[in-house]
Amino acid sequence: MSNKLRSKLSLPVIISIILHGILIIVLGYQFIPDDNGENYGSINGNSIDAIMIDPSVMTEQYQRQLQAQVNQEKANQQRQEQLDKQVKELAEKAEAEKAAAEKAAAEKAAAEKAAAEKAAAEKAAAEKAAAEKAAAEKAAAEKAAAEKAAAEKAAAEKAAAEKAAAEKAAAEKAAAEKAAAAKRAEQAKKDKALNELLGGLTSGSPDVSGGAASRKGVSDGELNKYRSLVQNAISNKFINPQNLYRGKTCTLQIQIAPDGLLLNVTSKGGDADLCREALAATKLAVIPKPSSKLYNEVKTMTIDFQPK
Repeated sequence: MSNKLRSKLSLPVIISIILHGILIIVLGYQFIPDDNGENYGSINGNSIDAIMIDPSVMTEQYQRQLQAQVNQEKANQQRQEQLDKQVKELAEKAEAEKAAAEKAAAEKAAAEKAAAEKAAAEKAAAEKAAAEKAAAEKAAAEKAAAEKAAAEKAAAEKAAAEKAAAEKAAAEKAAAEKAAAAKRAEQAKKDKALNELLGGLTSGSPDVSGGAASRKGVSDGELNKYRSLVQNAISNKFINPQNLYRGKTCTLQIQIAPDGLLLNVTSKGGDADLCREALAATKLAVIPKPSSKLYNEVKTMTIDFQPK
C-alpha cells in the first residue's frame, strides 16, 4: 500500500514544483528594470500589479488535497475490501449451500438407488422363488403323470400278458383235450375191433371170481413193477412247485389200450387239488405198453398216486 501511494504522490509533486518554478521565473523577469529604470514595474507605461504565490501555502493545499485523495482511496479501498469480503462470504456461503445441496442430492440419489436396488433384488428373489416353485410343481406333476402312465402301462401289459397266457393255456388245454379225445376215439375204435376179434375178452372190468385164472402166469411183482412204471410216467408230467402236494394222495382209475394208449382216467378219492393236477398229468403222460400177458390185469388199474 505504501509503495503504491508513493508512486501516486511523486509525479504530481514533481509537476507542481516545475510549474511553480516557471511561474516564479516569469514573474521575476517582468520586474527586472532596464538600463534607465523607466519600465520597472510597468509594461508600456502601464503598471502591473505583482501577484505573489506562497509556495508553502500551495504545498499545504496540495498536501490537504493529496491527503483527501488518500483518505478517499483508503475509504474506497475499505469499501472495496468490505465488498470483496461480502462477495467472498456470499460466494463461500453459496459454495457451502451448493456443496450441501449436492451432498443432499447425492445422499438422496444414493438412498433412492439403494431402495431401487433393494426393491429390484426383492422382486428378482420373489420371481425366482415363484419360478422355482412353479418348476417344482410342474416337475412333480410330470413325475406323477409319468408314474401313473407307467403304472397303467405296466398294469395293461400285465393284464394283456396274463390274458394271453390264459388264452394260450386254454388253447393248449383245449388242443390237448381235443387230441386226447381223438386218441380215445381212435383207441375206442381199435378196442371195439379188437373186442370183436377176440370175442369180448378185452372189454369191461376183470372178473373178480375168475381173477386167479386170469392172472395165470402173472406174478404180483410184475404187476407192481408195471404200476410203478405208470406212476413214473405220470410223475414226469406232474408239476409240484415247492413240494406243495407233499404227503397228499389221489386214487386214480386208469383204462388203457393194449399198446398203452390212455383210454380214460378218473379220480376215486383223495386231495381235490392234487387229483385235478394228477388227472391233467396222466392225460399228458406216455404210458408204457404192457406185455400181452399183463394186459388183462392192467387194462383197468387203480393207482394211489403220490407226488415225488
